[in-house]
Amino acid sequence: MDRKTVAVALLLVVGAGLILSGLLGGTAERPEPGEVPQESLIEVEGDYELWPYTSRSRSVYGQTLAINVVFQNDAETVERTLTADPDADWRETAAAEETDEFGDRTGGDNGTALTEPVDDENGTDPVRDLVEGNWESASGSERYSYFRGSDGGVWKAVTFEIHDGTYLGTRDHIRAYESPDGEYTAVQIHGEYYDWFRLRHTVSDIDDPAARLEDEFIDNPTAAEVSREYRGIEGGWSDGWLSVIEVAVLLPMAGALLRRRTREATWEAVRRLRREGCRHGAALALAVTLAAVFVSIRYVGVAVETAYPALPPKAIAAPLYLVIAVGLPTLVVVGSERADPTVAFLGVVLGLGTGFLLDFAAVGVAVPPGLIVHRVAVLVALGLVAVGRAAEDRPVLAAGVVAWIVGLSLPLADVI
Repeated sequence: MDRKTVAVALLLVVGAGLILSGLLGGTAERPEPGEVPQESLIEVEGDYELWPYTSRSRSVYGQTLAINVVFQNDAETVERTLTADPDADWRETAAAEETDEFGDRTGGDNGTALTEPVDDENGTDPVRDLVEGNWESASGSERYSYFRGSDGGVWKAVTFEIHDGTYLGTRDHIRAYESPDGEYTAVQIHGEYYDWFRLRHTVSDIDDPAARLEDEFIDNPTAAEVSREYRGIEGGWSDGWLSVIEVAVLLPMAGALLRRRTREATWEAVRRLRREGCRHGAALALAVTLAAVFVSIRYVGVAVETAYPALPPKAIAAPLYLVIAVGLPTLVVVGSERADPTVAFLGVVLGLGTGFLLDFAAVGVAVPPGLIVHRVAVLVALGLVAVGRAAEDRPVLAAGVVAWIVGLSLPLADVI
């Protein structure tokens, strides 16, 4: 088949992939607008019913993620319990680390104190930190939740906010809201990881982080009573279930959440790459280099963030992003010069693809379908660069470069 025909077909794959990744993208459910209907409220111990979601504004129009844990204790008790681990490295998160559920940067203080209720208009080890993490005080974007009592409804800003993990790696993120009467504390906990193509956080799950938090208390039956109640909560990534925890007052316990990682599929991909690459040393070297460079980016970022906590995360991420945007295609151009075009294409796709798998395995999250399609598209784009360079075909090389630039631009423009 003519090489240009193949290149055109691959470009169509890239275009279709980028379009699909935009359609499939979106890391949290965007709610339909509406009021706060009585039937959407749930009863919790105390005099106030709870709207089981968080919102970006004092309105259901801003609904984001669902509340998935309720502590039958005041917020001070809950926070003290979660942060009681003497081995935890606690420090205040800088404003530069603030992001919302969709990974968007926030604008800092909006003039509302974190613990101030708002009336409704209508009523240290980098590797260990990456795998295990430590709870840290977090200051994410402002989120509200809604409570309704006999005297009307009230929107409340977050009472306290903490996270377990690193900004440039992966972390579990808690936002807690104390009921107006202090009888219970509603918690929204979700997992998120830093995506190097979007340059922002991506929410991966809310069920597993809630289960991990729940398990920590189940493992200490004398410290707390734990139950699960089906409340039929719809939307906001909820499965309808609510974890209810009552902590024994003044009994501290560790709040660190242990992550469960699995990497069997990743190592199998590495072994397969090694077998197939024996006959093509240059392509193998390129593949290994691409995988190593991409995987090292997150570990370097986390290591620098841990060693220099005063540095803004974006200042750390910026030069590392240049390694992706400029460094990867440069490696492909240099490494494909004397390679067979087909083998060069396979080396890029298998090598960088393995790097993607290793990175996803390191953060241990479920990857949204839109991001998977996007990664496939950028692999094909960089593969075209390799084919064009190996075959000395400038039109194919130029097409690959253009596809790569488009693949980088769409996530930054929040299209994906």
